Amino acid sequence: MGYIGYLGEIAEYNSFLVDTFLSLGAVIYVKTALPQTIMLGETRSNLLGLTLNPLNRELSCGGSSGGEGSLIAMKGSILGLGTDIGGSIRLPCGSNGIYGLKPSDGRIPYGLAKNSLDGQESIPSVIGPMTRSLSNIHFVFKLILETKPWLVDPKVHNIPWRNDLFEESQNKKLCFGVIQFDQIVHLSPPVQRAINIAIKALEQAGHQIIEWDTTDHPEGLGMLVKMFQADGGKDIQKALDLSGEPIIQGAFVGSSETEISVYENWQLNSARTKYAIKYLEKWNKTKEITSTGRPVDGIISPIYALPAYPHYFELMAGYNAIANLLQLSSVILPVTRVDLQLDQITDEYRNMKTTNKFDKAVNDVYKSPEIFENCMVGLQVICKRLEDEKAIGMTMILEDAIKLYKTKNN
Repeated sequence: MGYIGYLGEIAEYNSFLVDTFLSLGAVIYVKTALPQTIMLGETRSNLLGLTLNPLNRELSCGGSSGGEGSLIAMKGSILGLGTDIGGSIRLPCGSNGIYGLKPSDGRIPYGLAKNSLDGQESIPSVIGPMTRSLSNIHFVFKLILETKPWLVDPKVHNIPWRNDLFEESQNKKLCFGVIQFDQIVHLSPPVQRAINIAIKALEQAGHQIIEWDTTDHPEGLGMLVKMFQADGGKDIQKALDLSGEPIIQGAFVGSSETEISVYENWQLNSARTKYAIKYLEKWNKTKEITSTGRPVDGIISPIYALPAYPHYFELMAGYNAIANLLQLSSVILPVTRVDLQLDQITDEYRNMKTTNKFDKAVNDVYKSPEIFENCMVGLQVICKRLEDEKAIGMTMILEDAIKLYKTKNN
């Protein structure tokens, strides 16, 4: 986990998921870099230094599963695994132009895997596959479930692969909600263009698009931040003390000012449950405005406001937070590549009034598309909790629509 204090420590046992893959005949040949604490959107540590983005070495490969994303983007592996508690699968997939699945908690076994903030269960971390095709995501997730992981990991739900849920999105009109602003950070030109491509492609394919209401997202992000920092940074400090190494710049760590009591944490969990109820009510109520008569089938969202970001960049991953807070299913796919002509700064973007330091940072960094040359731009498809099969199926619909749209319009 990027700590010097763990250097030389040899595991005496495998995690349940490693044993699962070995039983399926997988060859496990490498561990990839993680940032110190694994609570950082960039893969950087005192142990290994900076891990670079193979598409553009001036930019971050993301984090915390950035080493995995970088390796897969370079075709050094057909498949890898990442973890996600606040975007740590999705940010590397987006930054490196690959595919990934952030499942809901309790679908893929996490038991006996090493982790930061171990015992923090307000926002469970999840494990998911990272790879170079959507068909691989489909194949691997189904394969894991066919091993019945709930028989060895008590935290895995007894939910086998549901082909009916996967096929639910096939061969019928769908309605997608689309997020274009999370109320925190405005989208840079290439990410906005990726959203526009998705909208036009789906509409061309006969699907409906509605704007997704994000006015409640800052409230959810605020809860997520408090939950991460509830221990006052004690768990991470204990790992740092093993070697005496300093905390890395930008790591998302609590302090004595953020520490809360057990009772306060209970109240926070209660507030999260009430928030989840309201969010689900909002989702279900969309059936009143969709042409299908059903609630919105899924949500298309940016992964971040930039295609990738510079090293040491301070980001707030608001576009990812709600899926972690509510344990929604999310599948990531690359949509387009930064275009040096199409992604030039507009007067509107240049003169945009920013609302906070994170918004200003993005606006300041995006000076020209040349800075992000060769980068892919990814999006995510989000479905309700435990609807991982549906999220995979809907992402396939989106990818097919984008391919057809590009064929007709290029």
